[in-house]
Amino acid sequence: MASVDELRRKFERIKQDMETEVKVALIGQPGAGKSSLINNIVGRKIFEVGVHTDTTVEMHEKKLSEGLTIVDLPGYGTKRFRIEDWLREFRPEQYDLYLFVFDGKLLDADATLFQNLKKWRSEREHPFFIVRNKEDDIYDDEKSLDELKAEITKDVCGKMQNRSEKVYFTCCRKDRGIKGVEELKQDILGVNISKIKQSKLMAEFRASSIRDLDAKKSICLDKLDYYAWAGAAGGLIPIPGVDIAADIPLIMKMFSSFREIFGIENNVKTILYELGTAAAQKAIPVAEKLFETATKEGIKILLKQFASKELKKSVTKYIPIIGWVVSAAAGYNIIKEIGVNYINDCHEVAKAELEYFTQNQK
Repeated sequence: MASVDELRRKFERIKQDMETEVKVALIGQPGAGKSSLINNIVGRKIFEVGVHTDTTVEMHEKKLSEGLTIVDLPGYGTKRFRIEDWLREFRPEQYDLYLFVFDGKLLDADATLFQNLKKWRSEREHPFFIVRNKEDDIYDDEKSLDELKAEITKDVCGKMQNRSEKVYFTCCRKDRGIKGVEELKQDILGVNISKIKQSKLMAEFRASSIRDLDAKKSICLDKLDYYAWAGAAGGLIPIPGVDIAADIPLIMKMFSSFREIFGIENNVKTILYELGTAAAQKAIPVAEKLFETATKEGIKILLKQFASKELKKSVTKYIPIIGWVVSAAAGYNIIKEIGVNYINDCHEVAKAELEYFTQNQK
């Protein structure tokens, strides 16, 4: 068992990592589908679609539970906001990553913004992505789609003053097929920012492959250390075998966090029933258990079960040590084991559910 000071230092480091935020700015042309795009990347409704217009003069911010903040900034190059005024008022240089989304002709104000994006990427290591949304609306009866996309890319590169700048072409309409979003999402996840901030993005983005789910599992296991140390530091099990005075809200929060990272929502059982596959049928009782054990009574039962196992291992191991160190060691091990089991169950359910979301992206 680590010393009290070592335990506290490790707990504070993990806590600091968990409290780190990554801020993503949505910028570009009004009506270009920024809300639809970010909703598709994250896999759930972050912003209402179609409610922000070119008359919007305020930013719209959404803080997600795992340390990701999405900020939809108002348009610029208008009478209300000249680009220079916009840069001063909203200080876009503060964000970690930018999605510039457009669906029409680029203007001089866009060229000014592009030069700032390049500067922030170079000086602050704040990457950006240029997205031409609504690919399904790109049309000219005298030119092919590839020719038109090449022209758009050339225009962007000209205003960017960079011959090799990549332009992502996306479509977020299910009735016409979701296009380009997966490539964009994977490139965002692979961007050169800190490992901690990358994990924040992965935690919030909808998984679209087994590899994504495995990455989410690793994130949950890292977070589990925080909750286990928090339990140890708080003395969740004051005297092993005598009383269970667990901080049930902490464990409920832990379970909720793991479900959110895996994208498991209350309707998961309905989705699994609809799928009807062997894997889905097998995962249904596991999904039921996820929610049953996340109640106060369910957690009490889990604690008694795992505490009983831990006592058999720890009583002789820690004699003649008594008091806080014993309780901290037992509390850490108990929550760690409970958490690992819950994460494995989440992974199994999310893996079965993955087929449903894959079908709905086509």
